[in-house]
Amino acid sequence: MDFKQAIIENAWGGISVDYGMLHLQLATPAAVLIIIFIMIFTLNKLLFQPIIRTLDNRKEVIVKSQKRVVQVEGEVERLKQDFQQKLNEVRSEVLHLRNVGHEKGLASRESMILEERKTLQEEFENNFDELSKEIKATKTSFAKLNKELSAAISKQLLS
Repeated sequence: MDFKQAIIENAWGGISVDYGMLHLQLATPAAVLIIIFIMIFTLNKLLFQPIIRTLDNRKEVIVKSQKRVVQVEGEVERLKQDFQQKLNEVRSEVLHLRNVGHEKGLASRESMILEERKTLQEEFENNFDELSKEIKATKTSFAKLNKELSAAISKQLLS
């Protein structure tokens, strides 16, 4: 018996088929199937399930992030509208205050003009009164001088 034949016959499982160069034994495919199932189970537990779990967690995080983005966009839009409304209110208040300030300024300017006009009118009246008094005083002094001059002339002519 040949060494090769002895190995084939004594192989575990007992049933063997010899096709020349191809030697099949019942135990070999069974052992290969058992090893394949063990590898599938081990790879599933150690590699595929953690990867699938990581991908599922990632998908959940992405969905939560997208929901949060939609929520934040809504809040940003609401804040933008609030900001625009407050900006419009502030603008109208500023215009109102500007108009009130302008009106106060005009009123103040008018009152200052009236005061200055009164002061100038009073000065004019005072100066006019003084000039009138001076004119009267000058007329009386001219009248006196005229009388004195005419008396002096008549004296010189008569003497």
